[in-house]
Amino acid sequence: MLTPSMVSSSLATVPLPGAHYLPAGGSVLVVRLSALGDVLFALETVAAIHRERPDVRIDFLVEDRFRSLLDNHPQLATVHVYPRRRRAAIAASLWNLRKSRYDVVLDLHGILKSALHVVLARARHKVGPGVPASREGAARAYSLVVPMPTPAPHRAEVGHRLLAAIGLSGRPAAPRLAIVQPPAALLLASKAPRVFLHPGTSAFAAFKRWPSERFAELARRLTDRGLSVLVGFGPGESELAAPVLARAPRAIAIDGGQLGLLGLAGVMQQCAVVVAADTGPLHLGATVGARCVALFGPKDQARYGPRAHSTEPHEVLWHEVPCRPCRRRTCVTPQCVLGIDVATAEAAVLRQLARVPT
Repeated sequence: MLTPSMVSSSLATVPLPGAHYLPAGGSVLVVRLSALGDVLFALETVAAIHRERPDVRIDFLVEDRFRSLLDNHPQLATVHVYPRRRRAAIAASLWNLRKSRYDVVLDLHGILKSALHVVLARARHKVGPGVPASREGAARAYSLVVPMPTPAPHRAEVGHRLLAAIGLSGRPAAPRLAIVQPPAALLLASKAPRVFLHPGTSAFAAFKRWPSERFAELARRLTDRGLSVLVGFGPGESELAAPVLARAPRAIAIDGGQLGLLGLAGVMQQCAVVVAADTGPLHLGATVGARCVALFGPKDQARYGPRAHSTEPHEVLWHEVPCRPCRRRTCVTPQCVLGIDVATAEAAVLRQLARVPT
């Protein structure tokens, strides 16, 4: 690996990519406050910077509820935390951010809240996306506004376009995590392929859920085929997992709240396929290399779908309706996701399992 001194000594003969913005031994702050999937997408940007400029110090700014995802991250020097609901701690967090100096700040979030942090950060260059990838006037905080196409690209692609604008290649890179391996007792002794089912979403995104009853039937069918089934749930989601576990008593319950995000990632890494709706754990599974069956509904998979970091793509399922995709935050009867039947989901899982190297 190159060190800053090594890069400095060779700078005269080997121009560094993006050297105008990021000099040898420079520093960059990546801003992505939330949500879980989007923070994972932002780690592609981190990996791309590290791949092309290993001499550069990379810091990250994230909300407190996703801080644990970045614990011991091998490509990050410092993680700044925004304590969104602890007002007494906000001033201290902003002061810590203000004490640091950067060559470049990259705002991957593109909203007013992230832009306020960009304004407070001390940096030579403040870079962020133009509309439609930014909103709420966030672009006013940037010294370099990077044009975005309409419709907006995939959330992960936004970061790569920012990197291209400052002189790097803009090519995607697989994100890294400091995965925590799960206790052996959590995993089945069977050598059968493991399928991880996650029936929950955040309460905010409840209208994107595939019904628990269908997850339960899918779990039953998969266990009847001799597959090992794991059923995951986060804080406040145990009632969504309960009917699935009741219908498939041989399935293993995976409490993500107890394991933490990196522990949950460790479990998913041991699974061949992850089945979930459009929610953070789906993207966690994709990040650690599981093949995903994504039960999408109202959102556009071209912008929010799971990322493939291998040659094999994931499968994204939805039921076509005239109003899909949409930007609604609630829906009385989201037929776009409710129209996905169990047989279709089961067939997708079996196709993904057939592609797993033996």
